[in-house]
Amino acid sequence: MSTVRAIYEQLARPWTHDELAHRFDEARHHAEQLSQSERDDVVQTPIAALASALPPLAALNVAIHVIHALPDPGDPALLDHLLLNAEENAAVALRRMHRALELDGMSHDYTADEWLPAIYDVAAGLLESVGLDREPPSLVEEANAAVRWLSQAIVELDQDAADATAAIIDGLGCVFSLEVFAAVGFSAGSDS
Repeated sequence: MSTVRAIYEQLARPWTHDELAHRFDEARHHAEQLSQSERDDVVQTPIAALASALPPLAALNVAIHVIHALPDPGDPALLDHLLLNAEENAAVALRRMHRALELDGMSHDYTADEWLPAIYDVAAGLLESVGLDREPPSLVEEANAAVRWLSQAIVELDQDAADATAAIIDGLGCVFSLEVFAAVGFSAGSDS
């Protein structure tokens, strides 16, 4: 049986770029399989792509908050359901935010994949330093931060600010760390 504390213990370690690249590819593949992601490629502006990430990001934020509000150990079926919900919504938000990075790159002469190491660095730092005994727990804080980064990126893209790409990267790193949390937790729960 997986518990939130056990998931945090699995996450609080150094993460390599290879591990994170594999997990990122799995998350993107998972998002492609979800029916709600089929329309993602028709979005043609970075702001629209980020705006389309808001609903799954809001659902992810709620799932993360509820997961942390559950008694530990609690109902394992409910925890697995919430972790699966978080994993799916994180994957969709991740895909849509990555699409925004691709679209921004087209107009600013870079590729989204150039920024993957930076996304992995953000996520690795967040994962390695996770702590459940903080107030709020670190991943609850990261769920809130992801919403702030996404909102900031939308504003900066609208103003064609130089820091828009950095805001997208930081938001992607936050969302990716939450996706890793949910995926690790769900796979641990379904293995037992």
